[in-house]
Amino acid sequence: MKSTYKVDNIIGLEQYISNTEGIGGRLRQQIEDFYVEELFNPDEEDPEGEYTHFIIEKRDWDTFKCIKRLSRALRVSRKRFGFAGTKDKRALTRQRMAVWKVLPEQLAKLKLMDITLSDFKRSNDRVNLGDALGNRFTIALRDLEKEDTLKETIQKINEEIIEKGIPNYFGYQRFGVIRPNTHLVGKELVNGHIDQAVDAYICNPFENEREDTYNARKNLEETGDYKEAIKNFPKRLDYERTIIQHLIEKPNDYAGALRKLPKKLRWMLVHAYQSYIFNRILGKMIVKELPIKDCQIPLFGLNSEFTEGEQGEIEKSVLEDENLTFDDFKVPSMPELTLKGLLRDADIKTEIRYTIEDDELNEDKSKCTFTFDLNTGTYATTVLREFMKTDPLNY
Repeated sequence: MKSTYKVDNIIGLEQYISNTEGIGGRLRQQIEDFYVEELFNPDEEDPEGEYTHFIIEKRDWDTFKCIKRLSRALRVSRKRFGFAGTKDKRALTRQRMAVWKVLPEQLAKLKLMDITLSDFKRSNDRVNLGDALGNRFTIALRDLEKEDTLKETIQKINEEIIEKGIPNYFGYQRFGVIRPNTHLVGKELVNGHIDQAVDAYICNPFENEREDTYNARKNLEETGDYKEAIKNFPKRLDYERTIIQHLIEKPNDYAGALRKLPKKLRWMLVHAYQSYIFNRILGKMIVKELPIKDCQIPLFGLNSEFTEGEQGEIEKSVLEDENLTFDDFKVPSMPELTLKGLLRDADIKTEIRYTIEDDELNEDKSKCTFTFDLNTGTYATTVLREFMKTDPLNY
């Protein structure tokens, strides 16, 4: 079944694998409706270790901005922090982090709104991206119509995805919903257009953004006046303001401006483009009814190879559409962003459990609470969109 939503088509989420009409509903009516708990092996404790590991529970916090807030409170560099993966902003999340040469008692003293730190342990090991075993999700889907067929529809969709596999798309979190733009910035980086990458990051307004943000981006796009832009850009857009300030001080130093962003965020930009290409390949495989269960698709990079057979032909066609070769993933102007390539599973393997009850926040409506575990790098919204099939703004 093809998605009719503009955002889905922008980020390559063009197809559903199930053909049953969705149940609609909306996520995150309250932050606690979307709970994520990171799964990991127990820490190896060393009383003399240089790192302090801790559990952070945060409510409605972007991971990068949360670390920035912690670094300011502790007066240490953001580079001292390590974490296994980013988590949804609009959620209640619980995950492990580590910080270098900060004592447990210093962390324990912090009092930050909607952030709680606990379970402090000393260790010689940093926490790095990919270290987590996965994530456990407990998600309440609200505002569902009270129909006798609700349970039947959910069960029918579940049976379809068990048979065919759940497409392992990169989800909305990778690209954004209000401003699905990260892959567009990454595309310019991979193409070597650093100045256009900066423009795509700080300009390029989207219609669903807040009015002051939209106007600030639009004005800069039309005038190119950075000195005026620094007055207009809202204070909450601190990354954009940092880039603009750099370009005021060092005109045309676009690479230097982008390097003002945290390295992990810069990586996320080029990875988002890599992810978009993956999504397009996966969608075309679904259209052609190629099996996706127990199949892998390349995340293209410098050392990639095409898959054999019909899948490989799809991969070649998508890369040709993007006017790319494997060598283009080398990013000469910012070599630290070079992508080497790897393989990713085409389907998600999980067991989905759900309960249906009255929705206490919406009169005469039902609520369905889904619980499932996912490996790192897979997205809960990718699972739920097969059931919902609704406007991405509802996720």
